[in-house]
Amino acid sequence: MLAAGLDVTQVVRHTLRHTAITHLVQAGVDLPTVKRISGHKNLSMVERYSHQNGAHIQSAMDKLQERYKSKDTKAS
Repeated sequence: MLAAGLDVTQVVRHTLRHTAITHLVQAGVDLPTVKRISGHKNLSMVERYSHQNGAHIQSAMDKLQERYKSKDTKAS
């Protein structure tokens, strides 16, 4: 971590794992896939790490809304 210029008193491997999981989830990777990548034994730990923020949740809701709009258009 020193080679990357990180302060080892503040950034540990756990911090990097935590950040990587958060970025995977926010990029839209499904939780079972993140679980396999991270090596967690259950999804509850992945959820604890993922820190889904308001913008991420809103984006997911927008996708759902678009899906329903397109179904309504096709039914007409």
